[in-house]
Amino acid sequence: MNRPTRSPIDSRRPRLAAWLSCTLLVAAGARAAEPWPEIPPPPRAEVQWVGDSMRVNGVPTRVMQFQSQASRAEIVEYYRAYWTGGYPTKPSVTPLGEATVVGQAHGPYFMTVKVQDAAHGASRGLIAVSRMLGSKVERNPGDLPLMPGAKVVSVVESNDPGKRSREVVVFNTQSTQSVVQFYQASFQNAGWHQVQNNDAPRTGSGPAGTFLVFTREGREAQLSVVQAPNGQGSQLVANLVTKDTGPQPF
Repeated sequence: MNRPTRSPIDSRRPRLAAWLSCTLLVAAGARAAEPWPEIPPPPRAEVQWVGDSMRVNGVPTRVMQFQSQASRAEIVEYYRAYWTGGYPTKPSVTPLGEATVVGQAHGPYFMTVKVQDAAHGASRGLIAVSRMLGSKVERNPGDLPLMPGAKVVSVVESNDPGKRSREVVVFNTQSTQSVVQFYQASFQNAGWHQVQNNDAPRTGSGPAGTFLVFTREGREAQLSVVQAPNGQGSQLVANLVTKDTGPQPF
């Protein structure tokens, strides 16, 4: 049976990691231990879990995504009003590219809602809660080998039914071709078997890239390598998945 082909470029998760990394810096002053806060869903919205057992750069985090018939302005005002009063500070409202982020500290936690416009006056976004108290921000690539001069931008660990994954975003000074060759050699020398290699041409929505998949003893490594946004060097998104694992909460 042929193996399903995956898309070589998936920009949603790296953008999620980058946004959450920013919220962790803002939330560094959180204090006082108490249970995870419950955040009400946006008005007229459908909400789904992205992950209820994650670590973003070492910090325990829960993330949901939503699609709402309400506008971005309505969503922002809803959470600004909800998080006003009963807190020592006013909620923050910050533009972030094409989105708006509303944030508020809650004891040891920092709560954020990122919302952007959708078609027909609707909106979509992400809701996140990060537990800051007792957490140390770190970017541990785990078993992923790094090239000389590599910079680890973000690390997102998650527990899902039957699997545990670590997604690492890395900027390299080397070209995409050099990065692909390095990881092909590194994984194959470590006993991994390459089962997929796809090249994708540059499109209007993204740069050209290469997507690689390796497997070894119940583990899978998915690597996407594209040119860096500034045109210098390259960006690697590596997702290392361990399958058939039981519940392992962070």
